[in-house]
Amino acid sequence: MKKQLSIALICLSGISAFAQSIDKADDINGITLGIDQTYFGDDLYLITGDEPAYSEAPSLQFTLKRKIRLGIRDASYQGQKYREFENFEATNITFQFYEGKLFKVQWTFRNRQALIATYNYLLDTYADKFGSSKEEVFDEFRQVEWEGKSKYLQVFMDTESDVTLVFEDVKVAKRVQKVLAKAK
Repeated sequence: MKKQLSIALICLSGISAFAQSIDKADDINGITLGIDQTYFGDDLYLITGDEPAYSEAPSLQFTLKRKIRLGIRDASYQGQKYREFENFEATNITFQFYEGKLFKVQWTFRNRQALIATYNYLLDTYADKFGSSKEEVFDEFRQVEWEGKSKYLQVFMDTESDVTLVFEDVKVAKRVQKVLAKAK
């Protein structure tokens, strides 16, 4: 029995040894954090705050324009290149830049017929790559996170509407929060 337990532990530690840390991830689905916003060219729509949704919500418009003044830009990716994940396609891709450099990307999948399949695919893919992580299950939400010292990855599912994949530079995100807090 002890021999079987030892073998099982060795196998499990071997699997974990092959998984790389999220901090060592170069990219997620071809997108590298820290690249310049000009890299995306005409496929990038920089949100200005003058869009109808913001014009109808003055407080949101004020907040977004304040972020822009502080060097924080929200953008929507209009291209096709980074949308495909095997058989699953992201409906929306949004970016956040600080001082012109990408620090956060978010893919949203809204195929209601494939929510669970999409979530499981992303979960399996990144668990294989970065090791297992604890899944948190709430009434209508499920999420798994991989957090390192410099990078963060989350797979999140709202069972009513969508699956979201978030890839973020932790250090820049903290710096952005400090900039926003100082500017109040």
